Amino acid sequence: MSEIRIAHDGDDRVLSYDDREIARYRVADPGIPALNTPKPYLHPVRTPAGIVVTGFAPDDHPWHHGLSFAFPRVGAHNLWGGGTYFGPERGYEVVEDQGWIAHGEWRDADEANGEFAHRLEWRGHDAELLLVEERRHRMTAVTVGATTGWMLQLDTVLHNPGDADLPLETPAQRGRVDGGYGGWFLRFAEGFTAAALTADGYSVTASGAAGSTFVIDGRTAAGEAVTVGMHYGPGPSAGEQRWLYRFDPFSLAGFAVAYDEGLTAPAGGELAFSHRIAVFDGSVDADLLTDVLAG
Repeated sequence: MSEIRIAHDGDDRVLSYDDREIARYRVADPGIPALNTPKPYLHPVRTPAGIVVTGFAPDDHPWHHGLSFAFPRVGAHNLWGGGTYFGPERGYEVVEDQGWIAHGEWRDADEANGEFAHRLEWRGHDAELLLVEERRHRMTAVTVGATTGWMLQLDTVLHNPGDADLPLETPAQRGRVDGGYGGWFLRFAEGFTAAALTADGYSVTASGAAGSTFVIDGRTAAGEAVTVGMHYGPGPSAGEQRWLYRFDPFSLAGFAVAYDEGLTAPAGGELAFSHRIAVFDGSVDADLLTDVLAG
């Protein structure tokens, strides 16, 4: 049976699979400038054989940080990074509205069994406290047919401590076509492509597809086969169950919970999200992986 282990390296959490580091969770990175909204991220993320799946701070979008969780608009603040989208006529403009997502403290978790958790604070451009997040990850080994990979589950709750409702929005709500990015978001390594895409077992040909499970039969720049599965659940998740992706001129995929409609964190209330991502070497059967992710 494959061994899962969580180790500490300062405030980093190092995720290992059979004594091989397959992901590093960084809660603070002083090298990220304010324009790119510092936030916790996972990078590099690797397959069990060590193939790097994620990209970090590419020239085209230096605010894309491996696998991370954020929203483009939280109230009047940019928690995504880079420019702010002001509509089809103005497009993106860089203004001083960027905030950041800061690690607060580690929470009790069963790290011996692959679980780690912490509290975070979402701060606006003026350091105003926007949201308090309770984030928990759990890493497990998963088998599809004869292939074993690993899965990371994210269960997180955003608490609004304020006395007013707080909108969480994407460029889609300001008129950008296929601009509903926001939530758990994966920037792929340079040159990553897709040989096939399915959502709930059906072929996908355009970003914005609906479904609880999304399977990417991918290829690295070197031609190596890698499969990535993404799933809404097993717990309840706020928002839509849609999938946003690009593979030209760069590659990314995300849980598009606000693809068409924005979300609202009610005053004194909360929004919960439950997601899974699984990573495998080779091409695994999409139908079997869909069943495993939903199990």
